[in-house]
Amino acid sequence: CASRRPLLARHSAKAACCLFCSEPSMMFRLAASATRSTLAAHRQGVVRSSIGAVRHANAATDKWNMPSHESTMTKIVCTLGPATDTAAGVGGLVANGMHVARLNFSHAGADYSYPEANLALVRNAAGRHSELAAGATMDVPSNLRAVLVDTKGPEIRTGPLQGNADVVEFAVGATVEVTTEDVSADPAPETPEGPHRLNVDYQSLAKSLSVGSQILLDDGLIALEVTHVENDSVTCVALNSGPIKKNKGVNLPDTELDLPALTDKDKRDLKWACEVGADFVAASFIRTAGNVRSVKAYLDRCIAELPAPDEGKPLPLRPLIISKIESKEGVDNFDEILDESDGIMVARGDLGVEIPFRKVFAAQKMMVEKCNAQGKPSIVATQMLDSMQRNPRPTRAEVTDVGTAVLDGADAVMLSGETAAGAYPIESLQAMRMIVKEADQIIDQGASLNRVNVNESLVDIANIQEDQCLHAVAKSSVKSARDLGAKLIIVITTSGKVARFLASHRPTVPVLAFCTDPQVARRLQLNRGILPVMLQSTL
Repeated sequence: CASRRPLLARHSAKAACCLFCSEPSMMFRLAASATRSTLAAHRQGVVRSSIGAVRHANAATDKWNMPSHESTMTKIVCTLGPATDTAAGVGGLVANGMHVARLNFSHAGADYSYPEANLALVRNAAGRHSELAAGATMDVPSNLRAVLVDTKGPEIRTGPLQGNADVVEFAVGATVEVTTEDVSADPAPETPEGPHRLNVDYQSLAKSLSVGSQILLDDGLIALEVTHVENDSVTCVALNSGPIKKNKGVNLPDTELDLPALTDKDKRDLKWACEVGADFVAASFIRTAGNVRSVKAYLDRCIAELPAPDEGKPLPLRPLIISKIESKEGVDNFDEILDESDGIMVARGDLGVEIPFRKVFAAQKMMVEKCNAQGKPSIVATQMLDSMQRNPRPTRAEVTDVGTAVLDGADAVMLSGETAAGAYPIESLQAMRMIVKEADQIIDQGASLNRVNVNESLVDIANIQEDQCLHAVAKSSVKSARDLGAKLIIVITTSGKVARFLASHRPTVPVLAFCTDPQVARRLQLNRGILPVMLQSTL
C-alpha cells in the first residue's frame, strides 16, 4: 500500500485524518496507524489504542470488503411492523442492507413494550460488527443500524369504527356523519350505503370546515364533501366508494388548521425516544421553523433530565430532528424549516393530498435539491414500492420512482408498509437495494452530483475557523478521490462532523468513518456514502 503513496491529510483533533487507499485490504492498518500517530500528536498520548484491538481489526479486514448487498451509497430506511417484528425478520432486514429502522408511533399507544421490543431487536441483530466484537478488547456493538422514531404529530386520524369493526365499506353517495364523538358502541352499518358515523380526533372539526369543504381519508382514497355543519360534527356525502379502517389519516385541503406543534402523545413519545437512545426523530406535520424549534427545545429538556451516565460511558446525545414536510404550509415555509432541521423527510402521502398531486414531484425535487445545497440529509418516503405489499415484484413505475429519487440526490429512500405489514418484506428490501445500487453506479460513473459547495449551514460559529478548515479539507478530499480513482475515503472522527462535511460534498466513493462512540456512528447512517465503523480506541 505504501508503494501507492496514499494521500494523508491531517487536521483537527476531532477529525484526526483523511486517507485514500486504492487497496481496501489495507484500510484497517492505515486507520489503526493514523489513530496512533495523528491523534496522539494532537492529544499528547491520551489515546490508548489496544494492540490486541488493532490485530483483531487487521484480521477482520477482509470481512469488511463490502459484499454487494451492503454497498449502496444511498441509504435505505425500513419500517418495522407485524411483518418484520421478530429476530428473524429484523435479522433479514439487517442482512439485506437496511441502514435505519423506523418505529412508527402513529399506531402506538401508551404501552411502550412493543417499540421497546423492536428497538432491542435492531440493537441485537448480528451485523458486520458482531464479527469485530468477538474477542474485542472493549465494548463493540453488534451492528450500527440507526433507529428513527416517527411521531404521530398533530395530524388528524380516524378513530375506532362503528361496532369496533376492522373495516367499513363506503358506497358512492353514502351519508357520513364525521364527528369527534366515540362511535365504537354504535352498531356497524348493515350496507355500504349507510348511514355511517365516523370518528376523527380533531376537536376543531366543525369550526374549521364549511359547506362545500372536502375531507380526504386514507391518503385521499376516499373523498367526502361537507353538506351540513353542526356543533361537534359535519354531515358529508361520499364522492367515491372504498374501505376505511381506524387510525387512517384525514386531510382537510385548503383549510387552516388549529393544531399545536407537539401533542401530549408526541411529548411522551419524544421523552421515551431520549430515554432509550433513539438516533433520529421524524417530527410529523412540520409547518414552520417555530415548530422545529419547539421540538428541539423539548428534546433538549428531555436529555437534560436524564440521569448522568456511568463513568466511562458517553453522554447521551439529542436525537437528530428530521422534519416531515406533508402540507402546503410546510412547502411554502421550506427554507426556514430546513435551516432549523437536521434533515428532511419528503412525506409524499399526506403531501399528495394537501397539495395538487401534479405538484408533488416538483416539490420533491425542490426539497432534495435544497437539502443537497445545505449538506443536510433528505429522505424520500411513501409508496415507493407500494405494490410489493401484495406482489413479489415492483411495477416499472415504482422502479423509475426510486431510481429517479436517487439520481435527484436523495440521501435515503424509505419503505413503509412494504416492510411493516406487506406479504414480501425482504423481497421489497432486496428490490429497493438493487434499484438503489443501479442508480448509485450511474451517479458514481458520471459524477452527476459534483456540487462541491461550502455549506455554511454546517459550520459552527463558535468554531468557525476550525470548521472552515475542515470544509476545505473535505472539499479537497472528495475532489482528490475522484482525480486519483480512489476506492475509499477513510476518516476518523469523534463527533461525526467531518464525515458530514465530506457527505455534503457528494463523494462518489464510500467514506469509511471510524468512530469511537456508537451514538455518533449511528447518527451518520442517513448521510449518503458514509459507512460508520466502531474504532477500538478510547479518548
